[in-house]
Amino acid sequence: MPKVSIVVPIYQMSNAIPLLERNLKSVYIQSFDDYEIVISDDSKTDELEEWIKRLDLPIRYFRNLRPAGMANNTNNAIDQSMGELVKILFQDDYFYDSRCLERIVKHFTPQCWWLATGCTHTLNGFATFNPHKPYYSESENTIGSPSVITFRREVKERFDPNFKWVLDLDWYRRLYRAHGKPKIFDQINVVIGIGDHQETHKLTDERKIYEHNLLKIKYEAENALR
Repeated sequence: MPKVSIVVPIYQMSNAIPLLERNLKSVYIQSFDDYEIVISDDSKTDELEEWIKRLDLPIRYFRNLRPAGMANNTNNAIDQSMGELVKILFQDDYFYDSRCLERIVKHFTPQCWWLATGCTHTLNGFATFNPHKPYYSESENTIGSPSVITFRREVKERFDPNFKWVLDLDWYRRLYRAHGKPKIFDQINVVIGIGDHQETHKLTDERKIYEHNLLKIKYEAENALR
């Protein structure tokens, strides 16, 4: 069993291969090498699959028979993982330097169920901006992208396919209720890729309002049952 499963849900987006190549190169240079890469592919074409099969990397690749959507595609990658720890790293994101995985494993103590690290952001893959130190909030996403999260394989909580805009906030709330606050390791370990390729940039204001209202209803109902 590998120590860490790096799960990478992928999609046929603009610049899909360069983004994935940037992601995987950042994994390949890690000083900590007891890992597997688990890719779940939600593409409609064979382009990414054919490119991945030419790589000499420890990749376990899975292709969805039909488009699954962001939540289910990520869940599929998680469910296929075999590592003691599961590290999410979205296709357009990448490790900040060669020792990120080493530091994450070192700071993941026996008492920890989920860990959030610091991150920064990029538009072009070179210059970075807006460094972020995560902290937990019940009402808003102050942790950041799920790419900053590592968690134990035993964690059962998964992403809710009813959401796209508040997908991460909903998941963090359920992780908190099941396992308490995350351990915070606020050193920058992940670079978050920002651009028009992101699914959330395609959402309408109406959809965002709908999801916030749906999230409110969901947790009001759950609180009433507690």
